[in-house]
Amino acid sequence: MFETDRLQLRAVREADFEKLRVFNNDVRVQKMMTRDFVVPFGDKLDELLRAGLSSALLYVIVETKDNHEFVGIALLFDLQKKNRDAMLGLGFLPEFWGRGYASEVVRFIVDYAFQQLALHRVTLRVYGNNAAAIRVYNKVGFVQEVVQRKANWIDGKWQDVIWMAVVDEDWEVSRKDDLKIVS
Repeated sequence: MFETDRLQLRAVREADFEKLRVFNNDVRVQKMMTRDFVVPFGDKLDELLRAGLSSALLYVIVETKDNHEFVGIALLFDLQKKNRDAMLGLGFLPEFWGRGYASEVVRFIVDYAFQQLALHRVTLRVYGNNAAAIRVYNKVGFVQEVVQRKANWIDGKWQDVIWMAVVDEDWEVSRKDDLKIVS
């Protein structure tokens, strides 16, 4: 189990599947995490979740430290071994948006990816209408690399899909800058 200041990041347990079903069937969450149609998931969801768990480099449940409330998930997936690049995925239940939890988790995952997994890059996709997430990713050191204009249909509008990444050299410099500020 991993910990941040306020959160625990732990392995998925069998008892989590009901929470994951509720999470993945929340329209507000689903439309920000997929480029597919937003539809209710039935029994097939468990099969999809298990496949995702087995293929992910890291897949953790995020919960509060104090009362173990389910906050959401974080994962590293689509590992490109030769290039040491993995995609970051993150999703929280809406009642936990805007509390600073995303910054905590993203910072931890990026630190872990570079320090423990020896990755060279962490890549992600975010929708152009998700300004809060873009601010979090920028704060942690992600840089916009590509914009796929009007590439995802959400709520009756086309949204850009923004590709962002942070590389180990830039992360290393930012960590040194953080240490200078503390000194």
